[in-house]
Amino acid sequence: MDPLKDIEPRWRTLVVAAVALAYPVGMTGFELAAYGEILFDNMLGAWFTVTAVLVILVALPKRGMRLPRTHIWVLTFPSLWMLVRFIVGLSSPSDLIHPLLFVAGAMSFAICVPYAIYLVVRIANPELPDIRDTRLRIVLVVIAVAFFSAGYGIGLRNELFQACEELEVHDEVLPSHCVPGSGSDKVTAIDISESSLQHFDNIVFDASSQ
Repeated sequence: MDPLKDIEPRWRTLVVAAVALAYPVGMTGFELAAYGEILFDNMLGAWFTVTAVLVILVALPKRGMRLPRTHIWVLTFPSLWMLVRFIVGLSSPSDLIHPLLFVAGAMSFAICVPYAIYLVVRIANPELPDIRDTRLRIVLVVIAVAFFSAGYGIGLRNELFQACEELEVHDEVLPSHCVPGSGSDKVTAIDISESSLQHFDNIVFDASSQ
């Protein structure tokens, strides 16, 4: 027998919610520690994901039932953030708007994306119950804090995990406190491959000249 089939439905929901939280919450902590902000490409990806779920939920036939207001507000929030950011880019706002946009962006990435993923799973598996048990909600909060703390700690000491060369190879933004290293395996592999190609070209050139 498969032991996974014996898991209670409420715990199945908790597993889905925890997986949905893992990447957005962990990356939020990492980028806040490493860069002091959430990179725009992640914010743009969050907007695409959440807006796609919103459009699907609005377009789906619901047999006369209305979408809960919570769904609408959470899924609309990233679009509101994107609109305000666009307006701010066209004007010269006060310094107060930037911290508000920062907080709103973090909420869009760390809260709205997991919520959207959770709704998608609920649509695909309607037998999954809502998380109404207070104990399960506390467990979910603890899991979210753990992922955020892990991401923040790794971002804060990113020099222990990555050298600047590794990020440059992937054309990634360099954290302000990254440290140059002697080169990672990836950098070394690229250097070896480049030297091998140059050596091969020299052999071919010598053979053709003879």
